[in-house]
Amino acid sequence: MKQLHTVSTILFLLLFTTADAQWGYFSGAFQNNTNFFVRDPKIGAFNLPHYDNLKVGTDNWLELKYTNEKFELETGVRIDFFYNSILRVPTSPYTGVGVGNFFIKKKIKDLTITGGYIYDQIGSGIIYRTFEERALGIDNPLLGARLEFDVKGKVKLKAFAGAQKLKFSVQKPLILGFNADGNFTTKNGKATFQPGVGIINRSMDKESINQIVSTIESYDTLGRFVPKYNTYAVTAYNTITAGGFSWYIEGAYKTSEAIKKDQIRDAKDSLINSAGNCVYSVLNYSSKGIGVSLQFKRTENFYLHNSPNATEALFDGLLNFLPPVSRQNSLRLPARYFAPSQENREMAFGAEVTYSPNRKMTFTFQGSYIRDFILKKYNPTDTVFFAEGYFAGNFKVSKSVELEVGFQYARYNKFLYRKEGDPKVDAYTPFAELTYKINKKHSLRMEVQYQHVQLDYGQWIYALLEYNFAPHFSFSVSDMWNFKPNPDVSPNANHYYSVFGAYTLGAHRFTLSYVKQVEGIVCTGGVCRLEPAFSGVKIGVNSTF
Repeated sequence: MKQLHTVSTILFLLLFTTADAQWGYFSGAFQNNTNFFVRDPKIGAFNLPHYDNLKVGTDNWLELKYTNEKFELETGVRIDFFYNSILRVPTSPYTGVGVGNFFIKKKIKDLTITGGYIYDQIGSGIIYRTFEERALGIDNPLLGARLEFDVKGKVKLKAFAGAQKLKFSVQKPLILGFNADGNFTTKNGKATFQPGVGIINRSMDKESINQIVSTIESYDTLGRFVPKYNTYAVTAYNTITAGGFSWYIEGAYKTSEAIKKDQIRDAKDSLINSAGNCVYSVLNYSSKGIGVSLQFKRTENFYLHNSPNATEALFDGLLNFLPPVSRQNSLRLPARYFAPSQENREMAFGAEVTYSPNRKMTFTFQGSYIRDFILKKYNPTDTVFFAEGYFAGNFKVSKSVELEVGFQYARYNKFLYRKEGDPKVDAYTPFAELTYKINKKHSLRMEVQYQHVQLDYGQWIYALLEYNFAPHFSFSVSDMWNFKPNPDVSPNANHYYSVFGAYTLGAHRFTLSYVKQVEGIVCTGGVCRLEPAFSGVKIGVNSTF
């Protein structure tokens, strides 16, 4: 594997030094995140290696690309360096350096060939998605090859094969996949259809199978089964667009395999043999002044990983992505309660309406309801996973003043999502945001939020003041204060301060912040994980060239 990395790097450097500049161009990016850890027992930032001994951790990515339009060629390499990193496992430091990504992509008429690390997805990602989400430490591309063939701009065929990346090596199960996407328009041009189908095959390696067998042999006779080497997942989907309507629907099925038992009803970490299925649909309508979006999803045992064996990091071996239905809030307190998709059992409904009676006012109404689809065998009051009601009104008071006010109610099953606490946590969160444009370059933004959540942390208040001086400077200060805590969760009325500064020079951005962050769920792009409390200084560099 190291030899392959070395060869790819040398190949890239040869292209760098021999390519004629008039035929192509180079581009790149560099990102650095460095954390300095300051111990703070009051908020729970202690008794971890970072706070007790290491004190500093850093994550770095350097990416270089070369594109040659004449030869329809693109190639790139990315070097990753982690030292005492908290990205993969927030409670455990990780150090490593190597080639994090490399690829070569060549187009030959209607055929495109890609080799190396490949990011891709089929449909909405239900049966297959490889992607990078640096904020959560996710980087799971396929190391292999992909062929894409365009049939007269109407149908795109895709086939791929390889093994999934794990740190700077690969995992052993072999992944094979095929995907076909269509794009058709009716003769009158009033409607379009974009159907698609996909299939993947995961072929388990002998070592992984042996681990599964060892686990199964520890069960009573009734719980034993013979695990399979091969698992198949298929999906069919279609997007129909006509007038102001757009409807996406996808149905997926996965053959039986060894999966983790439903942790909702049984805390025992055991395996069962089960097939899986998932149905997901989104219906959108928009016209002048109004937009409506309806979502539905039903999931049953759609656990799709490289292996059910335990992994160090939460997202290691994840092969797919189940789209969440609950709203992804950006404000600090409303974002504390979010419902990530459940692989075992979930029935989810969502609706959002946006209404703009004129250019100065916009109203947003959103609701979601997520539950276990099995209701008869259990107490119905314990089968609700999440429910949310959200309202926001945005008002352009004048050319320089914009105001947003709103309210969120959330019913959160903390026992399900956090494996602890009460299954019926109610959160009430009013909020307001005011933006004042002083002139073309200067602006001021303020946020105020209050949250009452008796069965969790108690009562919160959050305030932020942000000043922007375009195009170079941005500053903010904030405090998240648990002023009336629930003594069973947090005995102290803690302050979580944050001071932030940023400087932007062209394509380069530098940030410096002092942060105190409460323990909780952190979500990015619909993917969530539990992170411990943080206390310290953060330095960031983002540069493109």
